Amino acid sequence: MIEPLSPAREAIKLAQLWRAVHGLTFPINAGALAQEWSRNVAPEAPIGELHAEELKGFEGGLFWLKERKVWALLYHPHPDVPGRSNFTVAHEFGHYVLHRKLKEAFQCSQNATLGITGARIEREADQFASYLLMPIDDYTHQVRGRRITLDLLGECADRYGVSLTAAILKWLEFTDQAAVAVMGREGMLHWWKASGSAKKYAFGMLQEGMELPSDSLAVNPGIAVSMADYRSGVEQPEGVWPMKLPVREMAVLSDRYDMSISLLILDTPGAEHPDAPDEDMTTTPPTF
Repeated sequence: MIEPLSPAREAIKLAQLWRAVHGLTFPINAGALAQEWSRNVAPEAPIGELHAEELKGFEGGLFWLKERKVWALLYHPHPDVPGRSNFTVAHEFGHYVLHRKLKEAFQCSQNATLGITGARIEREADQFASYLLMPIDDYTHQVRGRRITLDLLGECADRYGVSLTAAILKWLEFTDQAAVAVMGREGMLHWWKASGSAKKYAFGMLQEGMELPSDSLAVNPGIAVSMADYRSGVEQPEGVWPMKLPVREMAVLSDRYDMSISLLILDTPGAEHPDAPDEDMTTTPPTF
């Protein structure tokens, strides 16, 4: 029985290939890499088409064109947030690398390309995109010794050619700080993700569909935008958020979609906040 490919390992190998050719040049152009790599590795079935298409209902797709014997990779254009498109392309490239022998068509929603859908292959494609575009060793170097703010994470998002949301979620994956990202929609909690050290505080306290705290920045956009430091963090006392700890809250607000993302840095007792992971995941590929 052939074991399934590891999304992280395959992405790390491709990131190393890119860096062997381009050095520490970022962002990684997911589309160019996908087409070049597929032509060399699978010339009988490469990614032959790469197009931006405004297709209702999904962010991206990968489709086998039987007559032409090529794959077509489509992605929703986001001219105002180009990094979002680059991440979507990397996500679909992940389907090509990992899953192209399983099916001939992939249609991915926004939730799928953020890694918050329940489907295993969507989570794997998202993990692939994350490891490909945001190498942890380089990301760690960018944030080491610096106070985490939305401006700092925005710098990282620009560096890697991804959205701020993707940069936040990747930071949560490797940081030792206790932190939680909460996405709200119309005043309700839509999804959340915690760093490893914050999970014990968040599980059971945050539930999809619950109302966001009335005193949070997420539901007080007028207060948030009037405060000069809302992007670097507003100290919220214990009891504002249900983790029952003081937090430093930063908020991204979107009037267009009535959405918010709150990044919460938890003030846990006796915690130190190093940002370096235990090992360099890019130059030392994992064994799983």
